[in-house]
Amino acid sequence: MSVLRKLFGGLDITWPKLIIWAVVIGAAVGGLMLIPGVDDTSVKDIGTTFEWWIFFGVVIVSNSKSPVDSAAKAFVFFLISQPLIYLVQVPFSDMGWGLFGYYKIWIIWTLATIPMGAVGHFVKRGDVISSLILAPMTVFLAYHLYTYYGSVKNNFPHHLVTAILCAVFIAVTILGIARTKNAKIVSWLIAGAAVAAMVVLALVKGTEAYSPTINCQDNGMDVNATSQVSGTVDIQQYRISEFDGMYMLYLEMNTKEGKITIDTDGRETTYVIYYDEEKNTFYAKKE
Repeated sequence: MSVLRKLFGGLDITWPKLIIWAVVIGAAVGGLMLIPGVDDTSVKDIGTTFEWWIFFGVVIVSNSKSPVDSAAKAFVFFLISQPLIYLVQVPFSDMGWGLFGYYKIWIIWTLATIPMGAVGHFVKRGDVISSLILAPMTVFLAYHLYTYYGSVKNNFPHHLVTAILCAVFIAVTILGIARTKNAKIVSWLIAGAAVAAMVVLALVKGTEAYSPTINCQDNGMDVNATSQVSGTVDIQQYRISEFDGMYMLYLEMNTKEGKITIDTDGRETTYVIYYDEEKNTFYAKKE
């Protein structure tokens, strides 16, 4: 337990250490995203979803010296690490600088680390207030656990490591931050309620997971090498790649229908992704 207490409150994260940490992590994750043949595995999840970044953020804010220090360090860490992930990939990707289109969502989250970091500083208290501050992150991790459980169930053992890590991060942050008896009770109740809610969601909505590949030209989709894709809650991962002169859309979905928006040279078009039961194939059509 002393190791966890040191991790969440006993580290001396100076500015030089923070910057080095951000550079190393950003470059390492960018390198992982370049590894071929592991697109639908835990190897690349750190570059697309939040579980690891929530963990990094909690470590930073729990070792801060003040709300201002916490907000500034969380902001700078994400400001350096996130764009570096894409920068490392630029020379090796067909999309080139177009990869930074995927950074748009991270700009919002990076700015959000300022107020979140300021409030997050108070997890150092180790009391019930800390448990309440930690609650949104616990729920977020529980939701990731739900989505990755669906992937593991339908395509074992893909994403198994990430699913396990989501559960581990929930437990580790609670064990490392909650100090008082009441804080421990509240934290575990919140975690239990979040996981229970995800179980109910799984029973009601199911835990399906699909990884369709859609030929953009055959489906009349307006795309090129710099097109940017954004999806809904039912489509977790999405990218466009060129293969033998054709553009292919790769998706990770937890339903058989969803929507994506593709931005091609400033033209935004929304497409409905749907599954044809008779042909056993996914298709796309303009909304």
